[in-house]
Amino acid sequence: MADVVASPSVHDPVRALPVLLINLDGSVERLRKATQQLEAAGVSFQRLPAVDGRLLPESERNRLAPWDRRAFFKPLSPGEIGCYLSHLAALERIVTEGWPRALVLEDDFLLGPDFAAQLLDLLASGRPVPDIIKLEGVRAGGECLARLSSGVRIISNRRPPSRTIAQLWSIEGARKFLAASRVLRRPVDVQLKHSWEGDMDVLYLDPALVTDGDSTGKGSTIGARPASGALGRLRKVRYKLSFAFRCHWEYFRRQGLLAWWRAGLR
Repeated sequence: MADVVASPSVHDPVRALPVLLINLDGSVERLRKATQQLEAAGVSFQRLPAVDGRLLPESERNRLAPWDRRAFFKPLSPGEIGCYLSHLAALERIVTEGWPRALVLEDDFLLGPDFAAQLLDLLASGRPVPDIIKLEGVRAGGECLARLSSGVRIISNRRPPSRTIAQLWSIEGARKFLAASRVLRRPVDVQLKHSWEGDMDVLYLDPALVTDGDSTGKGSTIGARPASGALGRLRKVRYKLSFAFRCHWEYFRRQGLLAWWRAGLR
């Protein structure tokens, strides 16, 4: 049975929450739409210029993200490298500023109609701050750790959702992820799913507070390269099987049998 968290107090911690918006120079329309939504929700933010991996010299990209075939089935694209570096810049800012927690957003989000109230409910719940809570993304199954007064559930899963559109970080979680990212071995959202490598607890909310504002991917500047050829497809299948096994094993190892079983419930 999940804990029911008391309703938030009159104090509004949303306005005091540091919010970083990752936005590529020149992406004016995305910045405009993001600004409108956040202002309507009463959320102030700071723009964080995104790293454009396409502008980095190839030698620098190879130094930052050498292809480790044991870690991932393909090399990272310039866009994936830039995306990863942008998130690392946000986490470095959290650590430098000493923020206990901060919200990091990519600029292609859509806020839910009750975003402000639900975020307030989460921030004022008085629960310990985990390493990271993903505000966007869903998964089948998962163990409900708590139910907020708004009805939003905090979920732990063997495999957390993909994407990095909206994430509430703790300073400790930022430190852990920075330490695990000295070399870029996978796309940033995939690296987060390998949470055991940084000894991180990655939780998420159901229903999600934020959705993808570019679900078609047509406006993306990441430009991920798919696996090509028979050998590339074989590497991808092998990676997926290995990852699926490790997700189950590491969750069992870290959380125990009962938690592993609960995380498979719907």
